[in-house]
Amino acid sequence: MLISFFLLISFAANSQQAEDYLKTIQKEGQEPVSFVKEKIASHDLIIFDDAIHSAVEPFDFYIDFLEKNPSDIDYIFMEAVPISAQPYLDSFLTHKVKDTTILTNVFQMDLGYGWPYETYLTLYSKVWDINQKLAANERIQIIGTDQPFHWELLKTIEDFNMAQQSMIARDYFMYKIIADKMDHFNSGKKGFFLTNTRHAYKGIKNSNGFFHWNAGTFFYQWHPDKTYAVRIHNMVLKVESLRKENEGSTAEGLEKVNFEWIRPDNGKWDEAFALNKNHPVAVPFKNNPFGNFPFTGNQMQDAEAGQTMYNAYDALIFLKPLQETKFSAHTKFYYTPEFKKELVHRVKVLYGHDLDAFLQRNKVKTIEEYVERLSAYVPERPNPLVK
Repeated sequence: MLISFFLLISFAANSQQAEDYLKTIQKEGQEPVSFVKEKIASHDLIIFDDAIHSAVEPFDFYIDFLEKNPSDIDYIFMEAVPISAQPYLDSFLTHKVKDTTILTNVFQMDLGYGWPYETYLTLYSKVWDINQKLAANERIQIIGTDQPFHWELLKTIEDFNMAQQSMIARDYFMYKIIADKMDHFNSGKKGFFLTNTRHAYKGIKNSNGFFHWNAGTFFYQWHPDKTYAVRIHNMVLKVESLRKENEGSTAEGLEKVNFEWIRPDNGKWDEAFALNKNHPVAVPFKNNPFGNFPFTGNQMQDAEAGQTMYNAYDALIFLKPLQETKFSAHTKFYYTPEFKKELVHRVKVLYGHDLDAFLQRNKVKTIEEYVERLSAYVPERPNPLVK
């Protein structure tokens, strides 16, 4: 009886917390497209955190907004696209006939084995379609903001590691490209910045009380009220501890930490959305239970105590239950014969110092065989991070 009693109390407490979130949704929530339209009218740049680059739902939302409001946006800034890809993006968008093969180089310019997500190709294609209905001076431009990664200069893993170190100012680089393009918010132009986790954070501080200078932080601190940071609901990165030994390398620095993917507030956010019949909704974070929830995400292992989700973002957009979310298919149109040869070079740079172990680990006899495996089409799949 005692166990049943305490379980009942625990259930009531959890339900009450979910109810608090629900009350916020009912009081402050808005239809997502209308919400973003309102925010882009009062701010010049909406910074979207897609949560996971491979997530499908953010790109469905971007396209939905653009199709309904084609004249509201002048620029779409892409974190995952280097500035060296700009001639190809411009050529594709201005070409009289939609020819996605022009984008081949865009998808090859990556610090890994190419950027595989079909969602990006779909977005570019839809923007081309939308632009056909707009006057030439009103057409949407897609702008790469990332640092170029020069594989042609690399011969060894030491070269690669040094090139990675040269990206230490990557967030400032992206900020500067966007700020210059928008004339430091003096042009009246409007834009979306499509990015991921920490790059969208507007003001997370480290344990010494100094800002982690993420791209979103540069905007928030140096251009107050010009930008608005939006998290698109998905699993949340929970960083547990620093690793003693690094394994591999990522642009996000996740090779340095132990982490897992969790539901926000042990699933109570999702309970509240379910109580709201899982209707898509946008919820601002200021002065409510969502924004007051303790900050959880990249850089939390070195975050100042007492920070909240509102320190990271201005709002949240819920599009569908997490169990219904998807990971993008992997498009492979950019795997040309020339690029396959380039991938052999990249593998040699990364693993040439221990090639036999690499081949054995991947159960292949040659690098060429490994590259052929990479070039196989990967279909869309359920989000594997959802628990």
